Amino acid sequence: MMRQMEDASTVAITIDDAPMPDTTPAMLDLLDRFGAKATFFMSGCRAESAEDVIAETVKRGHAIYAHGWDHVRLDREPTSRLRGDMERCEALLARHRPTPEPYLVRLPYNGGRRSARIHRALAQWRPGCALVHWGPSTEDHMTSTRCTCADDVEVECRKDVDRLLADPRLPGGILLMHDQPINERPGAEFKPAVTITMLRLLLEGLSAQSLRCVTLPPPPPQAWWQRFILV
Repeated sequence: MMRQMEDASTVAITIDDAPMPDTTPAMLDLLDRFGAKATFFMSGCRAESAEDVIAETVKRGHAIYAHGWDHVRLDREPTSRLRGDMERCEALLARHRPTPEPYLVRLPYNGGRRSARIHRALAQWRPGCALVHWGPSTEDHMTSTRCTCADDVEVECRKDVDRLLADPRLPGGILLMHDQPINERPGAEFKPAVTITMLRLLLEGLSAQSLRCVTLPPPPPQAWWQRFILV
């Protein structure tokens, strides 16, 4: 399971729940402006109607992986659904880039990271694949719930980014944010602005600390027995 980058001068921004046609293009522009690369874990239910955005994400040099199809706890579903949803999403993404090998996996809600059944199922789906965890998180799934008007967005995003930038795990960290997180919480009307503002503030802060934003590297080779240690 990947938790940290080897190079402490870098960070990996990982973006779940993409793509969204009203925010992903703006995110790509921000990443370009700062010379940054990111890793997107894309949800099939959103990706199927935004293939042009998938293609543009790949064109600009970012990494993309499947985040399942529907945003559900796949660790609570039968193994057949887990593998079927991942394969269905990857088949869509594979229209726009070769399937990565070895494969990086983040399931919705990071479900199943301590489940031997889920590890076995994923290993059967893509031998040698690795689950990607994270360290510092924007906690942006909650940011919009604290907004009552448009003026709140910048203030609330800055609180989250300042906390993340002060995290001692930041150098070499795998960072978590979302492209309009899939949830049913209040403040949904502020999600697009939160997504774009959060990324802008995060990139500004990382640049100020001279941390380079890179895509996640392939997982390091592991002895067979290490793949079954669930931490």
